[in-house]
Amino acid sequence: MKTISLRIDDEVDAALAALCAEQGRKETEVVADVLRRYVETERLKRMLEDPALAQLYQELAAEDKALAEEGMAEYQQTLREADRR
Repeated sequence: MKTISLRIDDEVDAALAALCAEQGRKETEVVADVLRRYVETERLKRMLEDPALAQLYQELAAEDKALAEEGMAEYQQTLREADRR
């Protein structure tokens, strides 16, 4: 496990300390969690920018839309039937 130094302004430091106190968590845990989420989000963004994935989405988009619309129609029908009872 690696240790890094981080400089933050006083306002952010105070807000972080207050949040950590409320949650009963250590600042290092919160910062590590935030960094982990950031890295995961950036990895996902890069994966979604993959041209092969974009092409696959284009191929499946019409089918996905049709399935979603069919599901909504069934859901609306279920609601109408429930209202009649």
